[in-house]
Amino acid sequence: MKQSRQIPTEDLDDTLGIEGAARMMRLGLEAMKDLVDKGEVPAVRLNQKHTVMLREDLIDFLRSEGRRQAAERKRSAIGAGPPANAPDSGTTRRTSKSRRTKLPDLRAYEQADQQR
Repeated sequence: MKQSRQIPTEDLDDTLGIEGAARMMRLGLEAMKDLVDKGEVPAVRLNQKHTVMLREDLIDFLRSEGRRQAAERKRSAIGAGPPANAPDSGTTRRTSKSRRTKLPDLRAYEQADQQR
């Protein structure tokens, strides 16, 4: 009797196709394809129709990209804030700029009212 070799389902859960990877990353299919095409996410192209990725590689990508973005946000927050040795001014008031720099010319409306 010939025994058929069955692949354990745990092994299949370790790999994802483009659609599964996009779902996991919460991306659209085209965005996921772009990440693969740019080489930002490791993937193996088996033929024209099949691209396979390891779940662990996607998690590593998310970790490294998350750390990179967090460091970028931290740098921009530090650069935008007041210097560390600046005196505390107490309450800070926001100054708002008027959107309109020049008042509209209302003479045409006044003339129309006078003619009535």
